[in-house]
Amino acid sequence: MFDYKKDTIVANATPLIPSAVGIIRISGEDALDIGKKIFSLPKNKDIKPRYAHFGKILDSEGNIIDEGLLIYFKAPNSFTGEDVVEIYPHGSVPVIKRIISECIKLGCRFADRGEFTKRAFLNGKIDLTQAEAIAELINAKTEKASRLAVNILEGRLSKKINSLKNSLLELLSYIEAELNFPEDVEPISDSLIKEKLEDVLKGIDELLKTYKKGELIREGIKLAIVGRPNVGKSSLFNALVGYERAIVSEYEGTTRDFIEEMVSIKGIPVKLLDTAGIRDTQNKVEKIGIEKAKEKIKEADIVLFVFDASKGITEEDLKIYNEIKDKNPIIVGNKIDLIKDNKKLDILKEKYYFKNIIFVSSKTDLNLNLLEEEIFKRLGLLEERDEEVYINLRHYNLLKKSKEKIEEILENLEEVLSFKELLILDLREAQNYLEEIIGVITTEDILGNIFQNFCIGK
Repeated sequence: MFDYKKDTIVANATPLIPSAVGIIRISGEDALDIGKKIFSLPKNKDIKPRYAHFGKILDSEGNIIDEGLLIYFKAPNSFTGEDVVEIYPHGSVPVIKRIISECIKLGCRFADRGEFTKRAFLNGKIDLTQAEAIAELINAKTEKASRLAVNILEGRLSKKINSLKNSLLELLSYIEAELNFPEDVEPISDSLIKEKLEDVLKGIDELLKTYKKGELIREGIKLAIVGRPNVGKSSLFNALVGYERAIVSEYEGTTRDFIEEMVSIKGIPVKLLDTAGIRDTQNKVEKIGIEKAKEKIKEADIVLFVFDASKGITEEDLKIYNEIKDKNPIIVGNKIDLIKDNKKLDILKEKYYFKNIIFVSSKTDLNLNLLEEEIFKRLGLLEERDEEVYINLRHYNLLKKSKEKIEEILENLEEVLSFKELLILDLREAQNYLEEIIGVITTEDILGNIFQNFCIGK
């Protein structure tokens, strides 16, 4: 475990904006002494752990800054595992800044980003996956993303990783005992080694499968709406957003640039991109918009190819479709409120071999629910049951390394079984990757990358 300065740190745990109540957090060996110097209790009162004490907050000259509450959390029963004092003044920005300044005069240092959580990790209060989950919970864009972070914070991912790690550790123990005490220990069978490694591999694969879905839940879906001018792209965009965000006009080429809006659909953050209508044009400004539209199509997780169902699919539509078909777009026939004969819709499907057209009306919201379902189905987000945990990119890379090492062992199993000392080294490498996920093995660089993205005061 790392050495870190045992100094006392302070920071605001609430944003520096006017509010009813603010929170200032102090952690370290001198937290209680500093709390006693800055906080005045009524006579004959002493600060007890886990009690809310009401009193006056003073500066170094005894002047009253504010009045409020103080709570003391005695080590090791605190978030950081150190003595922690939290002061709750009114949420005045000047008051909070002044209290922090007084704490620094008394020996505190202003905390780095994520330093309270980093100390909690270094003191064994949480593992690295739980530390990451705190940042994800704070930054969650939707309720679903926050639930995902809470699951990891509760240790559900740690439990799965520890189970895989312990399986490898058990196998290592058998092999090492066999090598060290050949006369006393029954040799482990080759088939059992293979079985245990395949079980670990299966568990790793199950976690790896959660990565893509987890990223979509956390970061959101990039969805581009594409088509020729005047097919109702902006109307569809507005219908999905829920209000008139994009300008809608009967004139072609109204949307000259892309428009972005973040919305939540079925608990998933979705960044909607309304792009300029794609067509051949001599207008320089419109040309720039069309080029930007094509760039956004490349970045999108999913593309909606929109055509005007009341007019049918034109040659210009087909030309655009052929340009984007590699993105496996969802084909959307818009403006069906203008169609009186439903047989026309069947003819469209048969004529152009588009069997999965979603026919909608952005004007009346007809079938928008079917479109949303198709979007989530394409992205694998319509499973009946959500997984307990979804891994992030750091977890994914380490799990993949562990998987590759185990696959290498299995691929050369006959050979490595003849040299079990080498097998032990390979198994330890696979185990180390798993331990790095939860922070048993880590470096200052890794910690720096993780905690630099935290907010101050957490």
